Amino acid sequence: MAAGRGRRSAYPRLAVVGCGAVAAERHLPALAEIGWSPQVLVDTELTRAKALARRHKVGQVLGDIAELAQGEIDAALVATNPAAHAPVALPLLRRGVHVFVEKPMAASSAAAWAMARAAEANSPPVTLAVGQARRFLFVNRWVKRLIESGALGDIRRVDVQEGECFHRRPAGNPRMAAEIGQFSSAFWNKEMAAGGVLMDIGSHALDTLTWWFGKGRVANYRDDALGGVESEALAELEFPCGALATVELSRTRDLRNTAIIVGSRGRIEIALRANAIIDISPDNLAALELEGRSGATMPQEDLWNDMFKRELCDWADAIRDARAPFVPGASAAPAIELIEQCYRLRQPLPAPWRRSHSASGRGLQGRTVLVTGASGFIGGRLTERLVLEEGARVRAAVRRVQNVARICRLPARSVDVRRFDMTAPETVDELVAGCDIVFHLAHDTNSAQANAEGARLLGAACLRAGVERLVFVSSMSVYEPLPDAPLCEASASGRWPGNKLAAEREILRMIRRDGLRATIVQPTIVYGPYSGTWTDEPVQMLLAGNLLLPAPGDGICNAVHVDDVVSALILFARARQTLGETFLVSGPDHVTWDDFFSACAQVLGENHAPRTMPQDELARRVAEEAKRQALAPKGLLAGPAMKPLRALLLALYRRLGASAKARAKRFYEQGVIPLDEQANWAGQLPSERRLRLYAAKCSISIDKARAAGYEPELDFETGMALTAHYIRWAYGHRLRQPVRQMDKMEVGQDEEDEEGEEGRLGRQSG
Repeated sequence: MAAGRGRRSAYPRLAVVGCGAVAAERHLPALAEIGWSPQVLVDTELTRAKALARRHKVGQVLGDIAELAQGEIDAALVATNPAAHAPVALPLLRRGVHVFVEKPMAASSAAAWAMARAAEANSPPVTLAVGQARRFLFVNRWVKRLIESGALGDIRRVDVQEGECFHRRPAGNPRMAAEIGQFSSAFWNKEMAAGGVLMDIGSHALDTLTWWFGKGRVANYRDDALGGVESEALAELEFPCGALATVELSRTRDLRNTAIIVGSRGRIEIALRANAIIDISPDNLAALELEGRSGATMPQEDLWNDMFKRELCDWADAIRDARAPFVPGASAAPAIELIEQCYRLRQPLPAPWRRSHSASGRGLQGRTVLVTGASGFIGGRLTERLVLEEGARVRAAVRRVQNVARICRLPARSVDVRRFDMTAPETVDELVAGCDIVFHLAHDTNSAQANAEGARLLGAACLRAGVERLVFVSSMSVYEPLPDAPLCEASASGRWPGNKLAAEREILRMIRRDGLRATIVQPTIVYGPYSGTWTDEPVQMLLAGNLLLPAPGDGICNAVHVDDVVSALILFARARQTLGETFLVSGPDHVTWDDFFSACAQVLGENHAPRTMPQDELARRVAEEAKRQALAPKGLLAGPAMKPLRALLLALYRRLGASAKARAKRFYEQGVIPLDEQANWAGQLPSERRLRLYAAKCSISIDKARAAGYEPELDFETGMALTAHYIRWAYGHRLRQPVRQMDKMEVGQDEEDEEGEEGRLGRQSG
């Protein structure tokens, strides 16, 4: 399975059809490395195709593969959206063109088998290869050999978990993203993508399982789709060998990304994206050899680069040698059948942390509502409730399309996702046009100036469009550092130049000077499912033993559950008495920070309690760490004036080898200041700002919001009990919980709630 092959002239004349992210980031670089130059690039978005053609020196660009004359190419690499795979590939196969099609092979099993038959119907047959790159990983081929050897005995159970939080996914090559887009809207379009996480990531998992164990059947399947594309999926499969397989997939959680196979004689856990055995028992199972290598001596291979080159070389060699490729169409089609079975048997995935709310009764049914920052924590929950409970049509504005996994579960008829730049006047005007209500939650965490400019442009657009109400979501942080005293809307703004403060002042100025119909809402410490700052981050720190509080932890945490914040936003968007006003929104309790973090730790079990240190000692260590960081290269290069030098150093860094990169990174972050024994605390120390927040004994008054009709429904105990369901679901794999099985899942009322949401959507569409 060599990754390289002969001269450039030995390759067939090639067309690449579809110039999206996978072609730009994987296929075209892999083709360049093996010396195979395409003759033509084909894409309906000609600007995108031309940008890639310039980058890879391809001479011809077309908008439609039908524009190619008969006999002009010998082979085609099809990397369009999944729904177009078969419509593009079938005519090519029937014309005698060899085809490589990216996964998933097709949007339906009928289309997949039609492609396989079309390849065989030619005389001689043409080569149809499918881009199931993971089959080429040595570990997956080695495991197949291990299973077939009988060394594991009778296979009893298989547990596959694969998932990553798309919000934390690296942005990739900025230049390429600007040219072609990291994710197109088609990725989230049910008709074009043919599904969500099951069709995307699941096509890898189910293909590997059918390759290992034969053609299976679906016993149970659940996902979280509510008319759109699923971001979470859980399937139970049965295979002819008697094995029961559980496959759990996610776009919002970082799962363990391994496969566990349990047999009557042994057990093995392997990584899904690298050649790595995580665990094996008994140890002697690793002695089995494949191609002269044992499980203990696996080669170093990169899934994203080496496997793409390998599958393309295999396809080229199969064409040259008139043989079947390593992943022929007939071998890949059974996985599409399993996906099809899953969707046919679909049941709603329980979400015990999600509460149903009655509609506000204030007239949002059928109204067009803009939510900027709709892919964020609060914006995502607001979008869900506007659609599911209020019956609104939501225009969801996001900066990065890859972040919309949660809201694209909702039907496209109810959520119109648009990419926008809040500092670009033309995109802001286009977004606001035709909207009745605007919720502005988007903000740039790195630039107060960009936030102020975005608020000014959005407010001006709302004035021009005659928007009924702009609800600007600010933050309690505008009062920082918090006083050791009660605080209300009349309190003075803080000295910390937070990013929200500049934008809030811009909105206030436009309310007073221009008559902008706006309301400002200042949430406090917002926690709940999917909260990066006040749920996920604390849980991750507690699991790592890195959460450090000033003793005795009696600073006041003004916690509020996200559903109460969303209820306030919807209320204030329609209430007349809230026009032109500012409201602090918090929960009904004044719990301490020790209460808050201890409640999170209690969900995780023993040995995860927050650590404490005397206030004075902790303050001293925080100050010393801040000074050390300021004197390290990372701190010295942080200013805007140093941006050109940072870019130069980054370019040099990318040229270094792995060990040199590790040393350079350590120097960049630490400098040459010797670290004493206190360095062990560095990863646990809060920032100076966070330390002040933890220590402040400031109780937030919500009397003004209450007078306007807001009343928090969730006290801290109830809100944290709901959040605990989310924590166990999102982090159960790190708590070593047993394999989830369908018949043991908590459903009950929670399943009824999910079905109720689907029912409401059905009534709305009817």
